Amino acid sequence: MGAGIAQVAAQAEFGVLLYDVDPAALTRALRRVEADLERQVARGRLTGERAAAARARITTTTALGDIAGADFVIEAAPEDLELKRSLFERLDRLCRPEVVLATNTSSLSVTQIGALAGRPERVVGMHFFNPVPAMRLVEVVAGDGSGEAALQAAEALARAMGKEPVRVRDTPGFIVNRVARPFSGEALRILGEGVATPAQVDRIARLACGFRMGPFELMDLVGLDINFAVHQSVYNQFFGEPRFRPHPLQERMVKAGRLGRKTGQGWYRYEDGAIVDGPAPAQYALTPGPRVAEVSRVAVLGDPALADLVASAGYRLVECCADADLVVLGGADLLEGRQPDPDVVVLVEASTCPTTELASRTVSPARVVGFGGIPRVSRRQLVEVAPGLRTDPAATALAVRFFHSLGRDTEVVADGPGLVAARILACLVNEAAFALQEGVASAAGIDAAMRLGVNYPRGPLEWGDEIGPDVVLAVLEGLRQQTGEERYRPAPYLRKCVQAGERLGQGR
Repeated sequence: MGAGIAQVAAQAEFGVLLYDVDPAALTRALRRVEADLERQVARGRLTGERAAAARARITTTTALGDIAGADFVIEAAPEDLELKRSLFERLDRLCRPEVVLATNTSSLSVTQIGALAGRPERVVGMHFFNPVPAMRLVEVVAGDGSGEAALQAAEALARAMGKEPVRVRDTPGFIVNRVARPFSGEALRILGEGVATPAQVDRIARLACGFRMGPFELMDLVGLDINFAVHQSVYNQFFGEPRFRPHPLQERMVKAGRLGRKTGQGWYRYEDGAIVDGPAPAQYALTPGPRVAEVSRVAVLGDPALADLVASAGYRLVECCADADLVVLGGADLLEGRQPDPDVVVLVEASTCPTTELASRTVSPARVVGFGGIPRVSRRQLVEVAPGLRTDPAATALAVRFFHSLGRDTEVVADGPGLVAARILACLVNEAAFALQEGVASAAGIDAAMRLGVNYPRGPLEWGDEIGPDVVLAVLEGLRQQTGEERYRPAPYLRKCVQAGERLGQGR
């Protein structure tokens, strides 16, 4: 982290003094900077002259006293409070009174670190993200004693480095490490409950939600030991809040030494750093499958965009379920009062209520198949298909072929509340709503942090508004009712927005 921060500062034409007690660490840091600058030159992103000038702006020292002349100090020492305490006490004595002392901590309290310095008003957090040269986000963290002048100086420096600062209140995990917890945490619960395999979850995250990596791929990349440690840290700092509770599978993987890419084995196998048995890419999104021969007339209710897809695939749309060879319902409420032929397969959006429960409301539960429609089928490359306990396998197979004919890949997952995509998204939105309610950051800041810090395709509050706060609330309440777990407790702010008919991001 220190090398990356030094590099972006030097490329922004600041003179940089890079300090470490270990000369070998400084040598490694400079090599890392030089290698990255060379890559930028090779890719045409930087001229050789500018790269050489940036490298020349970095000098190194093993004497902390040399920092006395600095105008701004960024600390990137390991996450050890005692180490940071000693460092900040010395920096306080060495540096001029007006110099801002910024900590790059990702898990420790900026307030506590600031209290160790003689002037906490000049101590702020500047949480950069790895790899620093590539990641645009910097969380500028306001400790309880941080002065406004110091915070503004940190924001100005981040912008000068080409980064986008987001102001954050000093709370456990700040924005990103807190709001992102459900991405892997809920995926682990989905696996633990037997709803889907790691490869299925990752395909759904990629092809249904648009994430660049699935949660199991990401855990392997970061390292399962690090992922587990962050989960434990946030859970402990929130005094056992159920939303952040780690999963036993994490500990089991760590104890087995299956830490991901760095050990060659995590949720997937790796050879020469390349994944061997990872999630498959989209197939039918590129080449739609053939029309289902036994289906000619289709009734689609509650989802006009899906109806357009069905018509484009060559099926005849009919308005009355009694006239249809296949019925597609965009919501559980649309089952009420419908009387399709008992032999006709009925596809029902099952994100808010399990397929088995929905099927029990019909005269032919064997012909009912659930599917994932959050996000909408028209917005995704893959559809989750969820048969109920009494669903006929032939009906499930027909549902799969039908979605293939629309140009959508499928994953058949076990029946469960929220399926996969809606479950992960609802928990992300809910945690963002909690963070907004608690004043951790503004709505715009939370969304920007998640887009820039972890490359989410949309900010969670923006996503919640697109899905509909009422739908997100329904998914969470369905999960809470089916599992009995408090981890799905909806944020009061989310519930209030639904009651008032307001958008989650109204305060942005």
